[in-house]
Amino acid sequence: MNVTAAHAEPKTIAIANFGDHPALQLVIDGLKESMAERGYDDVTFTYDQVNWERNVIPQMLAKIAADKPDVVVTITTPVTQTAVRALQDPSIPVVFAAVQDPVVAGLVPDWSTAAPNMTGASNLVDMDGTLAFVKELMPDLTRLGVPYNPGDDADNALRERLVEFAPKHGIELVLVGVDNVNDLPQRIQSLNGKVDAIYVFPSNLFQPATAQIAAIAERIGVPAFNGLPAPVEKGEMLASYSVDWPKIGASAAGIVDQVFKGKKVSEIPPTVPTPADHSVVISKPQVERWGVTVPDAYADSVQ
Repeated sequence: MNVTAAHAEPKTIAIANFGDHPALQLVIDGLKESMAERGYDDVTFTYDQVNWERNVIPQMLAKIAADKPDVVVTITTPVTQTAVRALQDPSIPVVFAAVQDPVVAGLVPDWSTAAPNMTGASNLVDMDGTLAFVKELMPDLTRLGVPYNPGDDADNALRERLVEFAPKHGIELVLVGVDNVNDLPQRIQSLNGKVDAIYVFPSNLFQPATAQIAAIAERIGVPAFNGLPAPVEKGEMLASYSVDWPKIGASAAGIVDQVFKGKKVSEIPPTVPTPADHSVVISKPQVERWGVTVPDAYADSVQ
């Protein structure tokens, strides 16, 4: 054990998640593995999730608060936004993980400042890098279709960054607002003939429907890029440029470590992924389907 991290009393970390998802599980795994590497092999983890039901989040957080854990780790923007109101006990620090933009979400004042009892690890995707990657795979691409949820702060944060960087890469964005999963087929279909490819945000509305989005993209004759690797690994979408999810959990663990060593949450700024904290996955069947030439730099990312 790392004696500098050891504690006389066992600690409890309560994990509050929006719903079970492979990417979010990687965050949790990264958190647990990093805590163990830091010598916290006596930590007790509890886990709760609400199966993507927003109206149940306050009830979940009230239950967690009643158990008086040493730290609550909130996963995703909706859970963390609810925690601002539901977890106001100053004796229970809140560390978020997998929140795209905590500033836009109203969780912290700015990127260099924590809230009085909340800070955490952002999973803000590098949109400049994403667009550069899309152009590397599809040099002739000029129009990119992007569905987004106008009621989702995380989607809006990424949309703003796409709009900022698109001109740099010679890309015209075709934005399509979708705030209900039932409207997805019609909205994605509306991109027919207007775009060269589709990019899907790693958001709560779209990720459960990636198979459907991929099928429609196929039908209208364009490849799809995704903000998470799972649909690419299944051969449904062409490629993903995403944050390294275990590293997000490890960043959250680094913050928890500081809290356990006596530092105040308010003194720990939120973290943001660097370009090096991103990874690429490319689907071999999709490469063959669309006749894409993969640059040598990404040869090891094809699967």
